[in-house]
Amino acid sequence: MAAGSLDDGWIEAVTAASGAAEPALAGSAVVEFTIGKTERAVLRIVDGRFAGGAGEAEPEVSIPVTAEQLTDFVDGRESMSRAFMRGDLKPVGSTGALLPVLALFDDPAFREALAS
Repeated sequence: MAAGSLDDGWIEAVTAASGAAEPALAGSAVVEFTIGKTERAVLRIVDGRFAGGAGEAEPEVSIPVTAEQLTDFVDGRESMSRAFMRGDLKPVGSTGALLPVLALFDDPAFREALAS
């Protein structure tokens, strides 16, 4: 999987990998990842797990990342939560919608499933 690309394959991969994680936070949300101005992936979270693409649904939080950051989050070289707390990750919108994303990307089982 190309970790630094937000294509349909990436959406399918994060959706499948989230099944390996223990959802730390329940809840549902629509989240958007963006790389630059051209790459965009909108995903639905249901019961603390990614549940596939959300199409043109209005995201509750937008998470701008670089391709390098995204790769580091997937590989575990960087914690998404730490990046957020340091101010290196600057989401726009609902923090409540962001929390399940942080929990998933910090879950070793999710990252391992996503990296394979």
